[in-house]
Amino acid sequence: MLARVTLACALAFVPLLAAPAHLAGQQEDKPKVPKDSVMAVLRGCLKGRVIRAEDVRQTDASSGVEIKSHSFRVEGKKDVLASVKDHNGDRVEMTGLIKKSALIEPGVRFKGGRIVVGGGTSGGTNTLPSPAENVVVIDAISVTAIGGTCDS
Repeated sequence: MLARVTLACALAFVPLLAAPAHLAGQQEDKPKVPKDSVMAVLRGCLKGRVIRAEDVRQTDASSGVEIKSHSFRVEGKKDVLASVKDHNGDRVEMTGLIKKSALIEPGVRFKGGRIVVGGGTSGGTNTLPSPAENVVVIDAISVTAIGGTCDS
């Protein structure tokens, strides 16, 4: 009788040993999101290293930051950037990290948010602002073609 109880306890304990290895495998698939960033999934047109997003979804909507931008400059590791180069001109789904500080619009809002008053730029009156200053950067983790090409 004691042998049967011991055997039953041992068999019940075996799945508990295998569970941490299984959970560790799931955590490796999802990269850890830093506190100063937001994980987002973009669907859109990829031209060079810029993606014009048609649809932007956050994986964690409780971050408190809303993504309003529709154009993102793509950065990432070499293998991901090679995939970006391969899918140039295609419609893609991209997963990546966006810094929260890049999503916060500078200035103070008045009249229900219709008017934004912000600080000026440094420099003289003859200098034009750089177009790259206002583009949000996404650190791409994966790029997948979803079919179709971009219209011109």
